[in-house]
Amino acid sequence: MKVLLAIPPGIGESKYQISNFLNFSAPPLGLAYMASVLEEAGYQGKVRIIDSRTIGITSEDLRQIIKRFKPDILGLQVKTPNYYDAVESSRIAKEEDVPYVVWGGHHASPMAEEVLMANKSVDIIFRGEAEYTFREFVLAVDDGKDWTNIRGISFNENGFVKHTPNAPLIKDINELPFPARHLLPMEHYRIFGSALPATTMITSRGCPYDCEFCAVTSFYGRKWRTRTPESIAAEMLEIREKFKVKAVAFVDDLFFTSEKRVMRICKAISDVRKTHDIYWGATVRADRGGLKMLATMRKAGCRLIFVGVESGDQEILDSVKKETNIGMIETFFDNSKKAHLDTLASISFGFPTETKKTIRKTIDWTINRLDPSLAIFTISTPYPGTPFFNQMREQEKIKELDYSKYNLFNPIVELNGITREELKEEVKECYKRFYLRPSKIMQNTVREIKYAMESYGLKMFASNSKLFAKGIINMKVLSSSI
Repeated sequence: MKVLLAIPPGIGESKYQISNFLNFSAPPLGLAYMASVLEEAGYQGKVRIIDSRTIGITSEDLRQIIKRFKPDILGLQVKTPNYYDAVESSRIAKEEDVPYVVWGGHHASPMAEEVLMANKSVDIIFRGEAEYTFREFVLAVDDGKDWTNIRGISFNENGFVKHTPNAPLIKDINELPFPARHLLPMEHYRIFGSALPATTMITSRGCPYDCEFCAVTSFYGRKWRTRTPESIAAEMLEIREKFKVKAVAFVDDLFFTSEKRVMRICKAISDVRKTHDIYWGATVRADRGGLKMLATMRKAGCRLIFVGVESGDQEILDSVKKETNIGMIETFFDNSKKAHLDTLASISFGFPTETKKTIRKTIDWTINRLDPSLAIFTISTPYPGTPFFNQMREQEKIKELDYSKYNLFNPIVELNGITREELKEEVKECYKRFYLRPSKIMQNTVREIKYAMESYGLKMFASNSKLFAKGIINMKVLSSSI
C-alpha cells in the first residue's frame, strides 16, 4: 500500500499571488501531518509528499511520478484557487489507473457535494480535520475492509453523493506526531522576504471567534485546542537540529488567547535558545497582548508578528464581526514598537459597505498612525465555507465564478459603493503609497540587514539584501499589474 500526497501542479492559476510578492513559501503542514500519522501506523517508506508549487512540478512531472511510484491512493490538498489544478491532477491519476483519488482541504470540505457531482475522477472527499479518518481509510483499504461508514467522508454511491456523519475533532492534538518534514524540500521554504531558511508550525487549532470572512470555524470548529509548551519547544528543537532551520512562523488560527499560555511558551522557547539560536513569529489579534507579553515574546526570540487588522473603518470591522476597535489596534501597534517587534499588517478591502472613502481612510491611517514594518493589501474574497460566501451567494452578489481568480487580488463580489475595477485600482494605489516611500524602503532595508546579520552572519547579508530588493521590484510589478 503506497500513498502519494500532493499539492496539485498549477495549470493556469493567476501568477499574481500574495506568496510571490512577499517571497513567502510555506510547507504544506496539513499533508505533513497526514504523512506522519501514516508513518506512525507502519507506513514508513510508503508515503511521499509532492509540494508541486514550491519545487516547480508540472502536470506532466506528476504523471511521471505516478508512473514510477505507482500509488494506491493519491491525496490532494485543495484550496479554492487551485481547484482546477486539482481537477487536472485527478484526471491524470485516473488515466494512470490510481485506484483512489481523494481530496481534502478548505475548498473540498464545504463544497464536497459540488466537487463529487462535477468530477468523476474524485472518489472521496475528507471533510475537516482528517489525520485520523484518513489513517482509518488507508488501513481499511490495505486490509480489504469496507470503508464506506468511516465518519467525515463524502463519496458517490449509486449516482448520489453520500455524506457520513462528521468525524469528531482530535481531543488532544499533543497526540499528533510532528509533521513529516523529512518528506518536504525544507531548503526551499522562506518567510516574508527573508533569504533565511524557514518553516511553519502550529501551537493550537481552532478559534473561538466568528469572523464573517474566515473558514476556520467551519473546518476546525470554535473549540480552541492547544499544544503544551513542552511539545512546542521539542518541535522547535527538532527543526533546529535536524533541518538546520533558524526561523519559525507560528501559523495558528489564533496564537493569542491566553496570556498565561503565551508566557509559558516563551519560557519553553527561551530554554531552547540557551543552546540553539532560533527566531520566530506568530499570527495575532490586535485585541490581545499587552506590552509585558509582547516584550517577553521579543526576549524569547520573536521578531515578527502578523496582525489581522482588516480595516481602519469601525463600521466595517463591526459588520464582519471582527470584535476589535480602532483604539485597540492603535494601542497594539504602539506596544509592538515599544517591544521592538516588527509587524505585518493585513488589510482587506471590499467588504459589503466598502467605498473609495473608507479605503483611503484606511490607507492614510495605516501609514500615518499604525506605521507597520510590512503590510499586505488584499481584496476581500468570499471563500466557500465562510459566512461571507453564504451571504454574498444568497444576495446574488458573487460575479466571478472562476475559482482560479479567488486569490485575494481579484474582486469577486459586486459592491454598492465602488465598482470592481475601481477596487482593483485603489488596492494598486495602496501598495504604491505604502511600499514606494523612500523612508519605508530605507526602514525595511535596515531591518533586513540587521536580521540577516543577527541570525546568520555576514555571508548571508548579500543574498538577503538581493531578496529584499526583489521584493521591492515585485511590489512595483504588482502595483502595475493587479
